[in-house]
Amino acid sequence: MPVTRYSALVALALPAMAAPAVAAPDVPTPGDLSPHPLAQGVLDSLRWQARPVVIVADGPATEAQLTELMSEADALSERDVVILTAAPGTTDLPLPVGSDFALLLIGKDGGVKLSRSQPVAPADIISLIDQMPMRQNEARR
Repeated sequence: MPVTRYSALVALALPAMAAPAVAAPDVPTPGDLSPHPLAQGVLDSLRWQARPVVIVADGPATEAQLTELMSEADALSERDVVILTAAPGTTDLPLPVGSDFALLLIGKDGGVKLSRSQPVAPADIISLIDQMPMRQNEARR
């Protein structure tokens, strides 16, 4: 089909008529263990892709948990873990009551698999993930 003035105008106008781009939240890739802020929509974007570990705490407690998790970085990365952080009072996730610290492990299906008000050893997270049927299927591949 030959290009006419009309088709050329349409080709130029279509991109301008498209919906404005909405800034996507900072979504980590599965296995990326650099901490990312827990932003709206991130957990939905990670469903069926990654196993988020969400740390809800301030200052030294967050840093101590992150340091501990990094001691098993290879094993956590292999299990598609991502780390998300949030300050207390900034999330509507189901957190343990009456604590300044919370750690949640969320499965690829979006369900909360672990909720603790104390720091968690990486080995405990790895062991729990390894018991999940989806992880067992992944390990067989």
